[in-house]
Amino acid sequence: MKIKHPAVKSDVFQLKSTVEFDLELADGVVPARLELFQNTEHKDRWRARLWERESCRLETTFAPAPSPRGKRSPQRFTCDEEILVERTWELSESLEEFKAASARGAFRVVLNQLYEHLQRTRKP
Repeated sequence: MKIKHPAVKSDVFQLKSTVEFDLELADGVVPARLELFQNTEHKDRWRARLWERESCRLETTFAPAPSPRGKRSPQRFTCDEEILVERTWELSESLEEFKAASARGAFRVVLNQLYEHLQRTRKP
């Protein structure tokens, strides 16, 4: 599949698989998601994305609406949310596009990169 438009500068990749797992690191358990994409034109070319699930506190940036007389003004709205933060760049830029004969082989490439990264960054 190709998207023929001057703004589209890359091949098209289709999501083929998503897996989730927990990494136990020095700072605690980190929920992670790994996505594997296949090039729609070149079946031996792949792309991977590694995401970390992180909690964050969100607060509205707009001022609360004025209250009617005699009533207390409402507070800004605050909530805790789970977000996904991309961490692929920590493993390798080569995961933007790499070769593998199959999805299994592509996962092997990514998991090897993850293993090497964890070995490099592990605290003694």
